[in-house]
Amino acid sequence: MDGIFISYRRDDSAGYAGRLYDRLIPHFGAERVFMDVEGIELGADFVTAIEEAVGSCRVLVVIIGDEWLSTQDKAGRRRLEDPHDFIRLETVTALQRGIRVVPVLVGGALMPRAEDLPQDLKPLARRQAIEVSHKQWDATTAELIQALEGMLAPGTARESRPQPLVDPSALSGGSGNGSAQPFVRRAWPKAAGAMAVLLVALAAGWVWLGGNSGEADSKRADSERWMTAEKPPDDRETAPVAPVVAAAAPPATTPTTPSATTAAARPAAVAARVPPAPPAVAVETPPAAASPPPKPVIRVFQAQADPAGARLCYAVAHAEFLTLSPHPGELQRLVKDCVVVAVTETTTFTLRARNAVDTVYKSISVSPRPLAVAPPAATPVPEAPRPAAEAAPAGLPRVGESWTYRTSGKWPTSPKRSIVIAVQSVANGVVTDGLRAEGLASDTRRSNGSRPMFMSWPAIGNEFSPYLAAFVDMNRMETLRGFSTPDMEPNWSQWYSEAKRIGQETVNVPAGSFHAYKVEVWSSRSATGGPMQAGIEPVRVHYLIWYAPDAKRYVKMQRRVLMASGLEAERDIFELVARR
Repeated sequence: MDGIFISYRRDDSAGYAGRLYDRLIPHFGAERVFMDVEGIELGADFVTAIEEAVGSCRVLVVIIGDEWLSTQDKAGRRRLEDPHDFIRLETVTALQRGIRVVPVLVGGALMPRAEDLPQDLKPLARRQAIEVSHKQWDATTAELIQALEGMLAPGTARESRPQPLVDPSALSGGSGNGSAQPFVRRAWPKAAGAMAVLLVALAAGWVWLGGNSGEADSKRADSERWMTAEKPPDDRETAPVAPVVAAAAPPATTPTTPSATTAAARPAAVAARVPPAPPAVAVETPPAAASPPPKPVIRVFQAQADPAGARLCYAVAHAEFLTLSPHPGELQRLVKDCVVVAVTETTTFTLRARNAVDTVYKSISVSPRPLAVAPPAATPVPEAPRPAAEAAPAGLPRVGESWTYRTSGKWPTSPKRSIVIAVQSVANGVVTDGLRAEGLASDTRRSNGSRPMFMSWPAIGNEFSPYLAAFVDMNRMETLRGFSTPDMEPNWSQWYSEAKRIGQETVNVPAGSFHAYKVEVWSSRSATGGPMQAGIEPVRVHYLIWYAPDAKRYVKMQRRVLMASGLEAERDIFELVARR
């Protein structure tokens, strides 16, 4: 069966496997793409079932994630060391049977080295691999599809040498069990038939070359008596024709030469002399080449005034690489975002979007905000002292204040960082924050203190209204709805969010103990990827934020990402360490 078998570990790359399965189906058909060994009956030999399933395909795609090599069983032993491990059985079966094995690297995984593999898996290390990534999914999988189409093209042989027509042991006597004899008996009638056809063709060729000579007629008559017992009325004028040759020959045509009368009297002889038509050769239609990804498109690129200089906002489609020059350079968000840039003089900013097909760009000229001109000096007039009620509220953030947070995640590999967020400006309730952390590029974001909103940082993700308690009376806070929610990479959009206060409590963080208001935020969307992508498609993000009015900014935040399968993919915690 000309099929593709996808081999993967459920706890390593199930999401990638499902997404690749959905990608291959439109190109090869559901009947030619297999994933998992399903329906093994109770009491059946699962080793045999796996060998039969893999052996029925021509290509085995082995999806290798960053835990494919190191995944352990309950006893703490590497699962690849188990001879009965499904992944090992599938791969070894394909290697031993000469089935093409294609390693597909996902999630930044590296190709395993031969010394890290069991003995029967070591040949896998010599197979050419291809890397597939989420950010360049269409382009990288298109390359894989093109390679698979070539492997499945008619006439493409497997890696192993073809088996001999007859078992050599049967020709030499073998073990005497007679297992090869039925095959030999079946082959002999075919060989005898081929020999008879060859003899008939030789006889007909001899007649053709001999013309009308007496010697040719005599040999033709002898040949006729040898090939058939039934003679036509005129031995000399009718050439012997074997049924199989006459059936394959094209219809006789009447020539315009002087010998037409003689030829008409013996149509069978003419038919015998006309060489048979060559057998029809099926013309294989080459497989259609994978369609290239669409060109990148810059849909929006515009500038807005900002206290720090200018706010450049963009919306892009089909980009694999995005840069903004002269600064800040490469952009992490490839779909849409707003970037605050410092502008001291008129500057032309260029946004470039690139993928494997083309590069497009747009430019915009930005001028610095005009400085306010001070009015002429006037005679100072003694100013009456302002009432205390008109003084600036002490609870609002001020320029120069900073908060240091410690971040941690669910997984051992989750980054643990210390980040500092400092106020750069406050105007009309809008706070401009700057972020800095070791190993991360500095960044700037703005938030409206009195309105619910998300601040989206490429380095640390989303924050929900960090100064909410400084601008809003938390005792009167009602359920908040209808505010915008950022998309998640690569294309998870159409979110709906809701926030509400759920109580008050004392929370302990490295910076101390705080009496805080606890706020819960849910961001939700409908699943669109189907069951095969349920393990990698986010559908809910849950936030718990503790606001202490004395601290102005939140003192603790927990953020969880839930997949369509119900599994928790991420859980990040931000805790206040210091405030200055």
